[in-house]
Amino acid sequence: MSREVPTTETIMEYLESMIERLEQWIREQERQVKELESHGEAMKLADRLELLYSAQAMLNYIARVLKDFESWLSNPAVTAIMPEDMLRKLESMLREVAVKFAQVDIEHTNEYKDLLTKFAREGKVPSVLMLYFQQRGQALTPPSRKRRGEGETPRFF
Repeated sequence: MSREVPTTETIMEYLESMIERLEQWIREQERQVKELESHGEAMKLADRLELLYSAQAMLNYIARVLKDFESWLSNPAVTAIMPEDMLRKLESMLREVAVKFAQVDIEHTNEYKDLLTKFAREGKVPSVLMLYFQQRGQALTPPSRKRRGEGETPRFF
């Protein structure tokens, strides 16, 4: 951390304003957490469409928070004064979240793959998937099975 220097009243007022905005942000995020938790209760009775829209809304929420968090950590006025132990703790917590998110993706993708495998094994393809293939002109032309380079993002459909 840099050395502390005497300050002016104007600077102190701005600092207090920053603290107020951070307190507002924290309160808003705490309210959002409560809302997300109560939303989870409502989803116990949801139909398929509601569940799909809710999952999309969850991803949208995650994306917004990620964008804001990245902006926060890209601001030198913010990060210049963060002590190393605070950064270590933050990095560790974010790595845990990243691992959990990747595990959610893996679990969901495996479950979906198993569903497609079941359809293939039974020789029964859902009509909506058949329509999708036919509209894309792929009903009789399977996608290429060549291996992608490491690190490339696969196209699923």
